[in-house]
Amino acid sequence: MSAASTSLRRTATGLTLAGALPFIGLAIAMAFLEAPTNATAGFWLQVYAAVILSFLGGIRWGMALAQSQTHPSVLVLSVLPALAGWVIVPAATLLSASQHAEWYLAFAALFALQLVWDWSSQAVPGWFKPVRLTVSLIVIGSLAGAWLIQVYLF
Repeated sequence: MSAASTSLRRTATGLTLAGALPFIGLAIAMAFLEAPTNATAGFWLQVYAAVILSFLGGIRWGMALAQSQTHPSVLVLSVLPALAGWVIVPAATLLSASQHAEWYLAFAALFALQLVWDWSSQAVPGWFKPVRLTVSLIVIGSLAGAWLIQVYLF
């Protein structure tokens, strides 16, 4: 393994792990802040989830374009997470707090689906799959925790 590829792997791993920190921090903020600040933390958690789903879709789009044998349906599928996030955040903000708790679970399910897709893909490098698994479990756990907080503390 070259020094450049080692550096790339370390950087990708570090940035991926760092990307999970806002999920953890915002879920914790929801639990410990008082209203209405806790609702604001929940809103930003949903916005961040939508942004990261868009980012993951963009990664898929880029991998699809880099491969000459990719079926065009991969491009369509890669934009679906961004569109889902684009629908969930405004829908959740229009509902009362007790009505939008389930949106956290919807986000968690989208991250789980993205993980399954990435894990089963030959386009995703093998060394990166355990990193994606770890971070996805953190993200899914944070979103599930936000749902619990929303349901039981708000």
